[in-house]
Amino acid sequence: MNMRRIECILLCLFIGILSMAAQPRTVTGSVFDKADNQPVIGATIAVMSAQGTVAHGTTTDLDGKFKLEVPSGTQNLTCRFMGYTTTTIHLQTGKDNYTVYMENDSKQLNELVVTGYQAIDRRKLTSAVTTIKMSDEIIGGVNNIDQALAGQIAGLSSVTSSGSPGAPVKLRIRGTASLSGTQDPLWVLDGIPLEGTDIPSMEDLQDIDNIYQTSIAGINPQDIESITVLKDAAATAIYGARAANGVIVITTKKGKAGKPQINFSMKLTYNPKTDIDRLNLLNSDEKVDLELGLLQSDYTYRENKGDVARIIAGYGLTDAYKAGGWNALSPEAQADINALRAVNTDWNDILFRGVFNQEYNVSLSGGSEKATYYSALGYYVEQGNVESVKNDRFNLTLKTDYRINSKLKVGASVFANRRKQRSYLTYNEGFTNPVYYSRIANPYMRPFDDEGNYIYDTNVQHRQGDDIVPDFNIFEERANTSNENTFTSLMSIFDAEFKWNEHFKVTSQFGLQWDENMIEKYAGQDSYAMRREKEQHQYNGTTVLPEGGSNKITENHSSQWTWKAMAEYQNRFKDIHELELMAGTEIRHNEDKSLYSAVYGYDARTLTSKPIIFPNEEKAESVPLHTETYLENAFVSWFATGSYTLLHRYTLGGSIRFDGSDIFGVAKKYRYLPLYSVSGLWRISDEPFMKNVTVINHLGLRASYGLQGNIDKNTSPYLIGIYDQTTILPGNSEDAIRPSSAPNPDLRWEKTQSANIGMDLSLWDNIISLSVDYYYRKGTDLIGLRMLPLETGYTSTTVNWAQMENEGVEVALTTRNIHTKDFTWFTNLNFGYNDNTVLRETVAENAIKPSREGYSVGAIFAYKTAGLDDEGYPLFLTQDGRKVTATEFFKLNNAGASTLSAEEQRNLYSYIGSTEPKVSGGFMNTFKYKRVTLGINCIFNFGMYVQTTPTYDPTNYDRGLNSNRDILNRWTPDHTNTTLPKLMTENDGRTGEYLRYKEQNLFRELDIWVKKQNYFRFESIRLGYELPEKWLKPVGIKSASVSLEGRNLWVIASNYHNYLDPETMGNPYAAPIPKSFIFGLNVNF
Repeated sequence: MNMRRIECILLCLFIGILSMAAQPRTVTGSVFDKADNQPVIGATIAVMSAQGTVAHGTTTDLDGKFKLEVPSGTQNLTCRFMGYTTTTIHLQTGKDNYTVYMENDSKQLNELVVTGYQAIDRRKLTSAVTTIKMSDEIIGGVNNIDQALAGQIAGLSSVTSSGSPGAPVKLRIRGTASLSGTQDPLWVLDGIPLEGTDIPSMEDLQDIDNIYQTSIAGINPQDIESITVLKDAAATAIYGARAANGVIVITTKKGKAGKPQINFSMKLTYNPKTDIDRLNLLNSDEKVDLELGLLQSDYTYRENKGDVARIIAGYGLTDAYKAGGWNALSPEAQADINALRAVNTDWNDILFRGVFNQEYNVSLSGGSEKATYYSALGYYVEQGNVESVKNDRFNLTLKTDYRINSKLKVGASVFANRRKQRSYLTYNEGFTNPVYYSRIANPYMRPFDDEGNYIYDTNVQHRQGDDIVPDFNIFEERANTSNENTFTSLMSIFDAEFKWNEHFKVTSQFGLQWDENMIEKYAGQDSYAMRREKEQHQYNGTTVLPEGGSNKITENHSSQWTWKAMAEYQNRFKDIHELELMAGTEIRHNEDKSLYSAVYGYDARTLTSKPIIFPNEEKAESVPLHTETYLENAFVSWFATGSYTLLHRYTLGGSIRFDGSDIFGVAKKYRYLPLYSVSGLWRISDEPFMKNVTVINHLGLRASYGLQGNIDKNTSPYLIGIYDQTTILPGNSEDAIRPSSAPNPDLRWEKTQSANIGMDLSLWDNIISLSVDYYYRKGTDLIGLRMLPLETGYTSTTVNWAQMENEGVEVALTTRNIHTKDFTWFTNLNFGYNDNTVLRETVAENAIKPSREGYSVGAIFAYKTAGLDDEGYPLFLTQDGRKVTATEFFKLNNAGASTLSAEEQRNLYSYIGSTEPKVSGGFMNTFKYKRVTLGINCIFNFGMYVQTTPTYDPTNYDRGLNSNRDILNRWTPDHTNTTLPKLMTENDGRTGEYLRYKEQNLFRELDIWVKKQNYFRFESIRLGYELPEKWLKPVGIKSASVSLEGRNLWVIASNYHNYLDPETMGNPYAAPIPKSFIFGLNVNF
């Protein structure tokens, strides 16, 4: 009986246990991102079937929490979310709540390369492409995208033309592809090509500080996720006739599913005052002694200039001084001259300044699996080291993506910015530019008298001649003139994707770019600018302009809309064959309008102006008050790409595109340009025979060939002329068109053939990563000038016949030198070697400068010299090695003209070098110890030359202006050990040579003024610190970091004696590249 009771009890217990085990259990928990400890919203928590499919599951809520009933006997759950490594949750008996930390799947995130048209799996990438992720370390203290790319990518050379705020960087990808067309790369923003990215010419004095004029200048680097540079034809041919110079694809940040994320960043920058001591300018003692010596010599050019000559002339002692020297001057004259020595105006101190600049950015992002959003505001203000130069920019970015259902998703983006630049008025004379004026202002001159009144610099000249010297004071000019350039830009992008199934999808994108800029130039009545203009427009000795100032406004409006549609198909067959196909069409339309208006007699207080009474029609035409221009272009394209991969290691790709434009097409056979590419990839490391080679992680070979295109918008197949009125018969004015170029109906697109062979290698668990590319590019049908017989009525016309080639090697090396728990050290070295050669070009028959044919597109030609002769004149080196005078070298007559033919004169030049760098690259080291990061970035350019402006002119030296000490080292009878020639006069008995130097600007053409421009610059040294989480959590901050950075602190360069910076030494009007010290703060909430 008792035994039966015991058995019944045991049986009931056993049944109870079984019933409890058979009941489902409820599992709860939370899922977080391991990197930032933020909840992962929308992660899938699932029970997997035996076949590997989801049996049932749930998703995490806005707090990353989940609750799931699981069947009895379930031992594991899976946690999945796009962009993260799948995590397994091991269920334990008696534990029903779990905390899961998910890690970013770096392989998954890095697999796709965004090219603007497609996102390509990196393991199938057959082209030469480089992607950099934008980070605080890369952006650093720069405010423009192009500045951030310096030294980052092999094959991309960058040269800064000016240190002014917002100055663009001259970027070249694998050299130059066109002689006269655009040479700048194509910029693409989230799939839409940008207009207005060509860099203005730095040779125009009007643009020295008015250069913040490219559309990319309005994009905030803080809004950028990554930048991809497309180099070879396999990558760029899909962009058609605008891609011969390479393509730079910008991918902006977007929202991610999760709780709202707030980011705030700021940068405070100090730029110390520019130091012009490197210019080696004369001080007051040296300048006074120089003027005294020249006045007593036989050098008479502008002998009445300079305060020394003015003082002596004021006492009526000029002739006495020339005959008797210093002792012939009266004590009063001597005292006044010596008083000049006591004044040493520091123009560096009063024209330049140290400045503090600031930048602030805030962004808000987040969303769910259904919709995401990203919005950002940015503001920065940058003041130049030159007084009155300032830039500011305001940015607004709005982005959203919305998934309507499992098949359809749409997105919209808005990028808006407003920029304002303040500068000064400049003219061709250049001295109104403070950078240039600091070089020529006399050290003994004061800008103000003791009562604070302006002292005018009567020594400066403009090109009207010696007798016209308007009053000029640079501080009066700053107070009574203004030059403001305001840009407003809006870029809107709308896209949609319909995914029919996992193999087929259709996408469409529409982009609208609208840019407007207004340049307002004001000159008050009391300004040199206004006095100068009144002198220029005179009739019978009286100006035709009314009393008052002037106000000139130029408005430019440009708009572009682009629509493209694409269908994509991809599939994998038996896990052996992979096929991807894409086809699409694109339509683009551009409009550009400009309006110029000017008023005179302007009063800035009352905003009123006065009419101009012109004495005749000719005078009225010389003062344009209103002009308008309008330009419209349309483009249509069809394109297709495809790739086939076999066994995961052999890939063959190709693309084709047809571009049509109303720029060309007078002859129908040239209306459309077919562009194409073929490419292949062999992943050697995936071969079976490499299975046991553990030292190699990845080894791949790439090859591509294709045809790229380019457009020269400055040309037209039509007869281009300017409307004019002319007088053919006396007393009759008739309408006329003044042709500017001959028509050419056969004008067509420029083409560039491109071949590339590349290798990618990773060793020892990616300790060393190496990419090497060899490329060859040949440009054909390049648009250039061709001379015409004079009987045609034209001297030349534009035709497709020029040719050019680029050949080079690119190397990118990344090494993980040290990697421990607390310390890491990474090194990145990249460089590109490029050899550019013009294969076909012509010059006019009467041209005396040689063609660039056989030389670089940036060829510098000069006359080789061999020191000086016994009279201080340069000697020239002939081709057979003889040293001869200019008279013999040029076969000069007494009028200074050469008796040689034009061809013989061209042959006298020697090729010295090129303005294009042979080798360019970057060298970067990153050290990280626990929370501290030190980054040292360097850039370099080698094999580059620049033709500098002579420090003085031997026949036209203006003693009224200051100069550097080269003038003291010139040849004199008492100083013959020098390479700098004497100051020449017509009384030297060498009339032909004297006139050649004076009238033909021969001195500038000598090889002594061509300098090497090799430099290695310490671009950035940045120290960053990540604040500990325990400091931040109590105040609700997720993460924060601070940084200190120094930029452009040192440069190692070829001799740039007498110049401020090796990059700007060719332009005396350009502001030097400033040093910067930046404090940065980045906070995430």
